[in-house]
Amino acid sequence: MQRVWVLLGIASLLFCALASARQSTSSGGASGLETSQTASIIQQSLAALTGGSPVTDVTMKGAYTVAKASGTQSGTITMVATASGQGQSTVTLPSGTYTEIRSMAAGSASMIEIGPDGLSHAISTQTAVSPNPAWFCPALVLAAASLPNYASSYIGPETLNGEAVQHLAVWWLPGSSSSASASWTQFWQQVTRHDIYLDASSLLPVSMTFLLHPYDIQNPGKPLTTYGGGSSDRPVQLLFSDYQVVQGRSVALHIHGILKTGVGTVISDIHISSVTFNTGATVTMPTTAN
Repeated sequence: MQRVWVLLGIASLLFCALASARQSTSSGGASGLETSQTASIIQQSLAALTGGSPVTDVTMKGAYTVAKASGTQSGTITMVATASGQGQSTVTLPSGTYTEIRSMAAGSASMIEIGPDGLSHAISTQTAVSPNPAWFCPALVLAAASLPNYASSYIGPETLNGEAVQHLAVWWLPGSSSSASASWTQFWQQVTRHDIYLDASSLLPVSMTFLLHPYDIQNPGKPLTTYGGGSSDRPVQLLFSDYQVVQGRSVALHIHGILKTGVGTVISDIHISSVTFNTGATVTMPTTAN
């Protein structure tokens, strides 16, 4: 029996409650704007988020609720991410504790899932490339846009849920982008792309969408279907709200997610109660996995 795992942009349906379909995103391109203009709006958003103080790592803790067809569970969540491209989320629910560790550093993506039995499983690269390991901290996702192995574009002004927003896109470049074919580059952009919507006035992120590729928990190293943007890929939307200033930085203390699956909708809520920045927190991949 197959079970789709997700953790809010990361692990499983037991983890997750992520967001619905991508809303009015384009297939790519800079919408006629120069790279410098794209960089300018990203830097303005980063300034609104960080107050000019870069984030090297972040740790968030809070209450977590996931609702799906089989019922609702509530528990706690701890999320850690670093500017070097690693992230870890641990959810404790009545059904057990689940940990997902992601890395998108040094030109490669990897993912480890640890279930209630304590065993760690290496998950296929196809699943590891999205979401960004720092999906819960938009400041780190936006900051990644300036790294050599990322690209970005400013799509333009739009309306989201009745509010004026500025639409950006950030994606991961293929490891050998200089020799990659145009079709491969376009495909890679599609599957790693994160669309970010900024409040038109404050430039704080209010939503982020990306594709999630489920996997079979019975065979963690094997994707459910051949990867290629097909029906197995699920569009996710996260909504960020209740911004508060913590250690001089603006943080969304409420993250709401909706994930549309083939068997129903998963809805999750994270209410952050504790946030710390730049404490030297690290994320380490287990050396062995099943």
